[in-house]
Amino acid sequence: MKRAPRGLIFLALVAAVACVACWFTARYLNRSHHTEHGDAHAWIHTQLGITEEQGKKLEPIEQRYAEQKKHHGEMLRIANAELGKAILEDRKDSERVKAVVARIHQAQGELQNATLQHIFEMKSVLTPPQYEKLLQSTADALSTAEHGR
Repeated sequence: MKRAPRGLIFLALVAAVACVACWFTARYLNRSHHTEHGDAHAWIHTQLGITEEQGKKLEPIEQRYAEQKKHHGEMLRIANAELGKAILEDRKDSERVKAVVARIHQAQGELQNATLQHIFEMKSVLTPPQYEKLLQSTADALSTAEHGR
């Protein structure tokens, strides 16, 4: 019986770790969305000092973003379920596993793009100091997210 080359074993191990990391990330983001989204949204509005008039102008922007976020979140959920199935059925780093991981990465990227577009679209309603504070809060959140917070 031939032994698998070390490089192939290493590649399979890396792929398995990446799959598990994607799954945990999606689970964490989904949990955070359900438990913190409303609080974070209210916190941002409070921190920025959004007026009632601004709040009304932001409603359609917020609605569009909520729909996009829901869509991309659902695409992530479906792709993660497919990834779990592919791992169990293929039991290796197959082309199907790679394709599903690519779909997960695409959905995550599209969600991040939608989030950024939402932030940039808010500029038309916010005052320059509010917008600067929003950008700083966004940059801070991205920096702390990188460290697992």
